[in-house]
Amino acid sequence: MEDKEVNPEEIVGKIKDYVRIRKQLAILTSVEKGSQLFANLLTGGLFLLLAVLSFFFGSLALGFYLSEVLGNSYGGFLIITGFYLLVTLIVYFTKDKYMEKRIINNVIAKFFKDRAEE
Repeated sequence: MEDKEVNPEEIVGKIKDYVRIRKQLAILTSVEKGSQLFANLLTGGLFLLLAVLSFFFGSLALGFYLSEVLGNSYGGFLIITGFYLLVTLIVYFTKDKYMEKRIINNVIAKFFKDRAEE
């Protein structure tokens, strides 16, 4: 085999190119992650706003309907309030065991989704 002569200037040039390309890749990856985060926050926020408004107006409509069925002006709203209080208590007492772990796992999976695809 022939020994190739190693040119230090060529190696230094290749290292500089490698560092420059890695820096550009890091910048582009950061921009992509940031834009994905912004898009997810924007669409998630819009979805949450529309869901809350739908839930609110649906609750009002159900409260008025139940008040009319019961024949008094506050009975339907008390029933709806009691239902929400029951759901709130159930969520409060089960959140540590069931909800938080799933949310944490979903966030971690979403964050590292791109690395799993590589």
